[in-house]
Amino acid sequence: MDTQFNVFEILQIAEKVESKAAKFYLHAAEQFADAERRNVCRSLAGWRTEHRDTWRCIRRRYTERTGEFGTFDPSNYVLSNPQVMAGLAGPGTDLYGPRRIARYETKEQIVQDAIRRSQGIIIFYHGLKEFTRGPDARMMIDNAISEEDRHIHLLTHALEPVPSTADDFDDPASVAMSDPDRGLGHASHLMQN
Repeated sequence: MDTQFNVFEILQIAEKVESKAAKFYLHAAEQFADAERRNVCRSLAGWRTEHRDTWRCIRRRYTERTGEFGTFDPSNYVLSNPQVMAGLAGPGTDLYGPRRIARYETKEQIVQDAIRRSQGIIIFYHGLKEFTRGPDARMMIDNAISEEDRHIHLLTHALEPVPSTADDFDDPASVAMSDPDRGLGHASHLMQN
């Protein structure tokens, strides 16, 4: 039987991917004795939790608007439980990774790892497109990919050197308002001491 996910199911998968990623970073935070690296992981977990909550809210609103729910097919476990697909996101949500991440000595290494994990999630979403039912489901995956791309952009920007003088700083509020891609939002505090 062919497995094809609808919008509701894609949103369930995205929600689970974010939930697993948040758990990953919480477990990773426990691996560090120092507050600096622990706080970077906790910030990443918080970010993923916010994303999970956003996907959950979108799924609820979608259901209210369309009346569409997931599919129950007792002969197709994956279709009846699309959230199991989130397990295929691999290194982006791998719960065994926190032990590996504990080898990182700097917060920059943790952020670089977060970028790699987001890239892995993007690859997962591209593959998931092959299992969608209709253009709306593909559009929802494109939205998830765009969000991961934004996440990568913000994390990459957070790795850039911090200006050395007050004159080198842009006012963060004015930057965020004039150029949302430069507004660091959640990522800005990852690299602060």
